[in-house]
Amino acid sequence: MAISALGSMNSSVLSGARVGYAMARDGIFFKIADGIHPNFRTPGRSLIFQGVLASLMALTGTFEELTNLLFLPPGSFMPFAVVALFRMRKTEPDLPRPYRCWGYPWVPGIFVAGALALTVNLWLERPGRSSIGLLLILAGLPFYRWWSTSGSARSDA
Repeated sequence: MAISALGSMNSSVLSGARVGYAMARDGIFFKIADGIHPNFRTPGRSLIFQGVLASLMALTGTFEELTNLLFLPPGSFMPFAVVALFRMRKTEPDLPRPYRCWGYPWVPGIFVAGALALTVNLWLERPGRSSIGLLLILAGLPFYRWWSTSGSARSDA
C-alpha cells in the first residue's frame, strides 16, 4: 500500500506542478508559479509553491481529515473526464484515436460507476469536510475570472 501511495504521490506532484506552471505562464494563476528550472527542466517554482501549500495543509489536520477534504473534488471530476470519452466517441466518431481503451465501453463504464460510488460514499460519510473541499474549488472561480479577464485585456493591448 505504501509503494502504491508513493507512486501515486509522485505522479500527482509532478503533474500538479505542471498545471500550475502552465496556468501561470498563460496568466491565469499566480506569477510566482511560472518558470522552468535551468538544469532540471522542471517547473521548479511551481513545485515549491505546491510544496508550501501541501505543508500548510498537512499542519492543519489529521491524515483522515485531509483525505476527506481533498479526495472528493478530484474524485468527482475523474468520472466526468471518462464520460467525456463516451461523448467524444459519439459526437466526433471520425477523429483519429491513437489510443484505444481496452474493454470499451465496459471498463470505462465500471470505472465511472466505481468513482461515483466512492465519491457519493465519501460525501455521505463526511459531508462537512467534503463540502469544504468543493467550496475551495468554487472559491477559485472568482480568481479564474479575474485572471482570464485581465489576461484578455493584456492580449488586446
